[in-house]
Amino acid sequence: MRKFKDKVAVITGAGSGIGQALSIELAKKGAILVLSDKNEDTLSATRQKVQTVGAACHTYTVDVSDEKAIAQFTKTVLKEHGHIDLLFNNAGFALGKISLKDVKMEDFHKIVDVNLWGVINHTKEFIDTLLSRPEAVIVNISSLFGIVGVADQVPYCTTKFAVRGFTEALRMEMMGTNVEVYCVHPGGINTNIYRNAVHYERNSTLDEKFQKALERTSPEEAAKTILKHIERKSERILIGIDAEMGDRLARTMPVGYTKVVKRIYDYTTKN
Repeated sequence: MRKFKDKVAVITGAGSGIGQALSIELAKKGAILVLSDKNEDTLSATRQKVQTVGAACHTYTVDVSDEKAIAQFTKTVLKEHGHIDLLFNNAGFALGKISLKDVKMEDFHKIVDVNLWGVINHTKEFIDTLLSRPEAVIVNISSLFGIVGVADQVPYCTTKFAVRGFTEALRMEMMGTNVEVYCVHPGGINTNIYRNAVHYERNSTLDEKFQKALERTSPEEAAKTILKHIERKSERILIGIDAEMGDRLARTMPVGYTKVVKRIYDYTTKN
């Protein structure tokens, strides 16, 4: 997609982080914004920032883990706007450091509902209208943890690898149609996802290390990178040097990379 002006863009998780940054960048490019988030206060803050730019903006409070709520959201959006041109499945949820042995299954189910089913349900609900447009875009946010697996992040890695697989298979299905499908793999991005995660135990030193790792790339930089790749039709998007290094490692050492990552992980968490 070369131009975003007057395109109707749906962005989930628009209340903060990459979702908010995408909203502002698309507003600057003249898009019509349809924004959703579970948190009404943060969503309102995004709306105010977008309206400062002068873009048309419509907000909806939606829990992306609720299939019925997504279906109703879709009906409302299509009734009020007639169609959409871009879908950004950005909303996400994380758990802190926790082993598979110790994780509560209710938390495992929740992260799957938000990170995976939220993506699947939004895409399924909007696919017909996207196929009806002259050109359309689906952008699904995976992660560096959708490229390499990491210990004590089994639930999160499960969802992000699944988003990657879903996106790559869907891209193949959409070949020959008007719909472009993009998979985004952010590395450390300075967002609220770690601060808002469910933490089973807190360690101030470890928290500081994780937060520092997340400060490598700003949400604004991430948003600009994503839109630049869409304009260039580059359908696999790595954001940050850590994502690029992880991708190279997984490609060159598809089995052996786990030992390398484990050593790095052990050193980081124990020192």
